[in-house]
Amino acid sequence: MKLATYNLRSGGATRAHWGKMINEQTIDLLLVQESAHPDEHLPPLLHADARTRWVWTPVKQNGWGSGIYSATGTVTAIPVSGFEGWVIGAEITGSTWQNESSQSMIVFSIHAPSVAESYSKQVMRILDVIYEIAAGRDMIIGGDFNLTVSASLETSRPISKQDLEIRKQLSDKFGLINCWQEANPNQPLAQTLRWSREPNTPYHCDGLFVPSSWRSRLESSIALSGDEWIQLSDHNPVVATFR
Repeated sequence: MKLATYNLRSGGATRAHWGKMINEQTIDLLLVQESAHPDEHLPPLLHADARTRWVWTPVKQNGWGSGIYSATGTVTAIPVSGFEGWVIGAEITGSTWQNESSQSMIVFSIHAPSVAESYSKQVMRILDVIYEIAAGRDMIIGGDFNLTVSASLETSRPISKQDLEIRKQLSDKFGLINCWQEANPNQPLAQTLRWSREPNTPYHCDGLFVPSSWRSRLESSIALSGDEWIQLSDHNPVVATFR
């Protein structure tokens, strides 16, 4: 089972991103941010059943938004009030990738909004809303948090107390593990965002968080990199693979 999160940047210029992740990378659960309408990435004439597999909402002033795609199962949208287009939830049932003990899985694709308030305050408010919606349920949270989401012995960016509190909440309050951090303990942070003005400075702001009960099944988590990804977006997809 493979899940991934990917910020496509301004809709995804070539509209190749969804297909590349689903077909070439064989992703079972895809969380996207800054994506154009899914029909532009998966044209209905070529992907007849795709509309039953995704949920998506746009940020009104931009035309792009956040979405969730599951290769199997039933996908039902869960609106996240106050963050339309930036955050989208879905209840997924009957998928082949689900834990056998779970009848349904709640999934959230997050893109921390770029507004006057700090990213950490925005993420804290998003997590509060998510907790009200899905507390006590099996849950996956992933996306572009616009802050450093993984711990490392080496980092080129200072970590604020607020960012540390967000990590603590995801672990202690939500009972989730950070896939990349769990699979790469004490390693330098993989670059998931290349600043246009500072492309060589590692920034690790994209992440995947899954139930702690999945820890023993986690095989690997990587940020896909290389020229082919540089051409598609200023973010690198983060992928987690499970037994």
